[in-house]
Amino acid sequence: MLYFVRHGETDWNCEPTRCQGWADVPLNEAGRRQAHEQGSRLRGAGIQTIVSSHLRRAVETAELIRSELGGELPLRLDERLAETRRGRWEDRTFADIMAEEPEEWRCYREQPQEFCFPEAESLVEQQRRVLEAVRDVAADGRTALVVTHGGSIRLLRAFLDGAGVEGFHEMKVAAGDLLEVPCHGLAARIDAFLRAAPPQTSGPE
Repeated sequence: MLYFVRHGETDWNCEPTRCQGWADVPLNEAGRRQAHEQGSRLRGAGIQTIVSSHLRRAVETAELIRSELGGELPLRLDERLAETRRGRWEDRTFADIMAEEPEEWRCYREQPQEFCFPEAESLVEQQRRVLEAVRDVAADGRTALVVTHGGSIRLLRAFLDGAGVEGFHEMKVAAGDLLEVPCHGLAARIDAFLRAAPPQTSGPE
């Protein structure tokens, strides 16, 4: 079994919410509490290894969960699990982005499968790298905890459900949420998907 956990809450997840992307934002007190609570729930799950996004909010979550599981599990960082690189949107409130870049925001909300964050990457590109990371964890064969981000988990769910990236906004993943995914056959399924979908290159923006 693979256990996917979204990082705990940060101040940027609270109103007025900000676009985080690859900004290295720490957990707030609520986020640290969520991580401890999730670690407590996962005792007895047989977790053998932890893999985390390299971003601070994910690493802190992974370390706090590990402390609840005894503090001795191996922890590996993989930047392929990180949130989307969101370019010039990062560090801005979503309210400002909607007001100042309405056409880009509309495309993001209505056509996520075609959207590329300005001066950064697309959701399609993010999905590919996230799935590559998940494939490698599944192929390892151990029961693993994967600590990642809301966007990354939504893109994984879109793949698992066969919904496509166009279903990105229909899925909700709260801070600290847990997703359990059986790993039997998962690596092969991801490999087949990646072979059928050639890599996409970001546009000039």
